[in-house]
Amino acid sequence: MPNLEKIYYVNLGKNGTFKPSGNEQTDTTATDLDSIIDHLRATDQKKIVLYFHGGLVSAASGLNTAERITGYVTDNTAAHPVSFVWETGLFETIKQNFDTIYQSEFFKKLLVKIIKVAGRQLGIDVNLLGVASKGISSFTEAEIEMELKKVAPFENYQVNEGKKSVSVNLAEAGPKSDEVIEEQLKPEVTAEMEEEIADDPELIALAQAEKPDEEAKLMGKDNIHMMGDGATAKGIVNPITLIVSAVKITVKVIRRHIKHRNHGFYPTIIEEILREFYIADIGSWLWSNMQEKAKNMWTQDDFSGEAENWYVGTYLLNKLKEYQDEVGELTIDLIGHSAGSIAIAEMLVAAKSQFPSLKFRDITYMAPAVRCDLFASNVLKNQDRFKRLRYFTMEDAVETKDHLVPVLYPWSLLYFISGLLENKGKDYDAPLLGLQRHTVGNPPYDLEDLEPIVDYLRVADTAIYSVTQEPGHDGFRSTSRKHGDFDNDEKTLLSIMYFINQP
Repeated sequence: MPNLEKIYYVNLGKNGTFKPSGNEQTDTTATDLDSIIDHLRATDQKKIVLYFHGGLVSAASGLNTAERITGYVTDNTAAHPVSFVWETGLFETIKQNFDTIYQSEFFKKLLVKIIKVAGRQLGIDVNLLGVASKGISSFTEAEIEMELKKVAPFENYQVNEGKKSVSVNLAEAGPKSDEVIEEQLKPEVTAEMEEEIADDPELIALAQAEKPDEEAKLMGKDNIHMMGDGATAKGIVNPITLIVSAVKITVKVIRRHIKHRNHGFYPTIIEEILREFYIADIGSWLWSNMQEKAKNMWTQDDFSGEAENWYVGTYLLNKLKEYQDEVGELTIDLIGHSAGSIAIAEMLVAAKSQFPSLKFRDITYMAPAVRCDLFASNVLKNQDRFKRLRYFTMEDAVETKDHLVPVLYPWSLLYFISGLLENKGKDYDAPLLGLQRHTVGNPPYDLEDLEPIVDYLRVADTAIYSVTQEPGHDGFRSTSRKHGDFDNDEKTLLSIMYFINQP
């Protein structure tokens, strides 16, 4: 357990309150937070840094990050850091679920079928080491299975326009809605998929078999046959449902390529299989809970009743406002990594409403997981609440090499969130601030809703894309190659410390 004094962090309880977890050593009480203000007063401290880690980590990991950030701030600046620890453990849950799914023979066989049909329809050619490119239409299932053993399967591919199916060419002709595209694709995809599945009795048998308990728990209830009175779901998929779902997955994959909203060939297939059969409900539920916690911690509160039911973020803002009234204007800088960017976006609105005299200086984002629409509504429309904004994230070529789960999902966590978890699993390719492709104004993201963000980020010194060129300038260096690296990448953190030290 990190050896970090409680004057340097606040540990959120259930729903963003002071509700204790039972670990007195790390739990935060209202009295602990009062002690932070007392320390600021005793040291005549008016410069404060509030840090929000990503919302995907365990309590221990959150505290480790808090200790590291505390060290950087205290060693390199004159400010007092306070880290928000608000664990959800989502990444651990995703990793465990992926491990379960990867062991499933049903999943593996279904994956091969989707790859075959979607690849043929789209005219996908795969670049093989030492061999000329080869169309998926000429791959045997054994060759596909060999490719699936790579860390990043089907990473090197291209679309061969001359190999696209008649249906794909028709669907690509002129702008169309998602629904129209899917209707044009369905007949040909259905015919191919019916033939593929009918010729594979092993897949049918695997679908109809009871799944191991851990796998069955992850399978969407719409696609499983409920045994007995419905109390026990065994993950049994009947042949008709199997075909319907396989067609649905394949059509969505193709449609996303046609609309240029795919996340690469293979990751898009994984996203759509998970959405249809597996963890979309569980993952999006956990992600939604994290987003709610990021908002709930700022809920308006009169601080009556039991202190453990008070909202931690609101209580801190109230105390900072009282302290500012006492000593004069404070300099408060905000740093958010990943989902921490969501907490900051929610805080700006809450502070404006509840504590209008409390303003902030700099906002620094690292690999922000905040949705672009939330950033636009909560941050860009409240620029009177802060002075400057900087953000660090990976350039897209690096982002797509950040393997969330090697072999199974070889793109980054932000791509996984964008592709599968937003809006309770209903959205695909949801625009996130931390994904470069969504914020530079290139088609198909040259959208009216994104224009204010694109224009804002074009202002000099706002966006820093990792990996930066050497030697670089002070405050503009980052060597992060993974989503989780930003909060321990020395060049990124020293760049942020440089910003904090600016007037």
